Amino acid sequence: MKIFIVGLGLMGASYAQKLTSVGHDVFGFDKDHNTNLKALNEGVIKGYNLKDMKDCELVILALYPNQIFEFIKSNLSYFDTQLITDISGTKTKLLDEVLELLPKSINYVSHHPMAGREKSGYDHKDVTMFKNANFLIIDSHHAKPHHIETIKKLGLDLGFKRQIVLSAYEHDELIAHTSQLTHLIAVSLMLMNKNEHTKDATGDSFRDLTRIANINEILWTELFLDNKNALIQKIDEFVDVLGELKHDILASNEVILKEKLKESKKRRISFDETNTR
Repeated sequence: MKIFIVGLGLMGASYAQKLTSVGHDVFGFDKDHNTNLKALNEGVIKGYNLKDMKDCELVILALYPNQIFEFIKSNLSYFDTQLITDISGTKTKLLDEVLELLPKSINYVSHHPMAGREKSGYDHKDVTMFKNANFLIIDSHHAKPHHIETIKKLGLDLGFKRQIVLSAYEHDELIAHTSQLTHLIAVSLMLMNKNEHTKDATGDSFRDLTRIANINEILWTELFLDNKNALIQKIDEFVDVLGELKHDILASNEVILKEKLKESKKRRISFDETNTR
C-alpha cells in the first residue's frame, strides 16, 4: 500500500520505519526539513513532497491534536479518495471539528496507538514499542466498514497485539482513566516533594510510578484540556478512593484495609493474565 505520514516525530517516524520494513511504499513530511532529509537518506521514507499525498491510499496524521485540524484545513486540495487517519490521544473534540470540515466524499477513520516513549523526536523512533500494545480504532458515523478493516490491517502490520473498535466518547472515557489520570498521578508525585534528598531514598516503586512524569508538556497540556470533562470525573473518583484509604488508615481499620489491598492484588493479577494471552 502507498502510505503518506504527516509528522515524523517519535510516533510518525516509528510508523514509517515499521511500515517500510513490511513492504509498504511510505512517503512522509515533517515541518523540520532536516528531519525529512534524514528520513529519506535512512530509507525510512521514499519522498517528502506533500503533493505525493494525492497518489497515496492512506494518509496518517501523526500530529498534535490542535495541529490536525489546521493541517487538513490548509491542505484540503491534496485530499480526494484517500483514507485519512490520525493518531491523536483524544477523539471527541477532534472528530467533531474534522468531520465538520471535510467533504462527505473524503474517508476518515481515527485510531489511537497505545504505545509511546518518554522522549520525543525522530531520533528516538522505536518500532519495538508497538509489540504487544493495544490499538484503538474509532467507529464514527463517518467510518465505513471496509475502511475500518484497512485500519485494522494497519495495526497488524505495525505489530500491535490487541485491537478494539469503540466510539469517540467511549475512547475518551477510557483514556481519561488508563492514560491521562496515570500521567497526572506521576506528575503529582514529582510535584509534591521538592526535597533534594528524595532521590536518595527511592526504590523501584517510585521510579516505576514516576517514569511517565518525564512528560511532553506541550502535547499533554493539550490532551488534558481537550478531554477535561472526562478527566475531571476520573480525578474525582481517584480522590474519593484515596480518601477512603486515608480514612481506613486513620481509623486503624486493619480488616477493611487488608480486604481492599487483597482486591487490588486480585484485579492486578487478572489484568496481567489478560495481557499475556
